[in-house]
Amino acid sequence: MIEFTREGPLARLSVQRAEKKNAFTEAMWRKLHEACATLAAEQDHPDAARVLILQGQPGAFCAGADIEELTGMLQKPAVLAANNAIVAQAQQALQRLPLPTLALIDGPCFGGGFGIAAACDFRIGTPRSSFAVTPARLGLLYSVEDTRRLLGLLGPSRTRRLLLRGERLDAATALSWGVLDTVVESDALAATGAQWAADLATQSPTSMAGIKATLGLLGGYGETDEAQVRATFDAAFTGPDFAEGAAAFLQRRAPRF
Repeated sequence: MIEFTREGPLARLSVQRAEKKNAFTEAMWRKLHEACATLAAEQDHPDAARVLILQGQPGAFCAGADIEELTGMLQKPAVLAANNAIVAQAQQALQRLPLPTLALIDGPCFGGGFGIAAACDFRIGTPRSSFAVTPARLGLLYSVEDTRRLLGLLGPSRTRRLLLRGERLDAATALSWGVLDTVVESDALAATGAQWAADLATQSPTSMAGIKATLGLLGGYGETDEAQVRATFDAAFTGPDFAEGAAAFLQRRAPRF
């Protein structure tokens, strides 16, 4: 139900469960976690992926967790706890990836689907995109990790509106709130995502990883401590990427990282 592919510097995760609006099962969360772990482990390889795109099928990004499966876990506390743990681990692994991540959102992006999108660095939507997080309508809470992502993305006032009022955002509102970085027509989504990915792939991998580690530290979700981030900052000045970037600047050409 999740296809993980590689095309040169681009990695792609495609959710393929249209009959359920791409609602995630536990097996799908595990697949997401495994794919992120693979990408993270490969980053020191010269042919490592430079960008990850996440996408659903046309008309649906992800409607959240599979409620039917989740309901079946309610009488099995250990099974439910294991499911909640892998959801948190998958989203955290996605957010901590050292390469830039891009969500292409066409259609509903609800609950856990919103959590996946919020864990990405960039989000491109279409006029069909819509967003909601409604744990209060189900008698549930949004996790600490998910709520932190919303706070970082929206700020406290809009996070309260989303969680406490259960507001549903259309594409225009999501764009004005900063949930979406841009909105394009549905038939232009793939091409726009490919262009963003190509642009990101030309940037320094050292810079990308270091900037994301810095953001993680300041956002309270990273796994790198301040001393390590500062050491990475200092080391970049003597690294090969800066040497190439400086040479390219002086020679008035595009850098080749």
